[in-house]
Amino acid sequence: MMEMKVKNGVFYLLDTGDEKWIYDTESDAIGALKKLVSGGKEIDHESLNILEVNTEGENWQIKALPWSKIAIGLMKGGKQ
Repeated sequence: MMEMKVKNGVFYLLDTGDEKWIYDTESDAIGALKKLVSGGKEIDHESLNILEVNTEGENWQIKALPWSKIAIGLMKGGKQ
């Protein structure tokens, strides 16, 4: 069994279409994407998303990070 504690009511989902990973921070998710791509993993760009999931309140909010924000994070290096 695996469990993850959600910090501050928000987590990030890296979705490559066939696989999904959960991260505590936006920079962790962007860094993981960079690591996957630099490691040679083939990713369908049509299926790729990083989603911010906010669990605060009665209704959860899910929104995709804008590609401009992901691109800037990748250029800055992100975490690896």
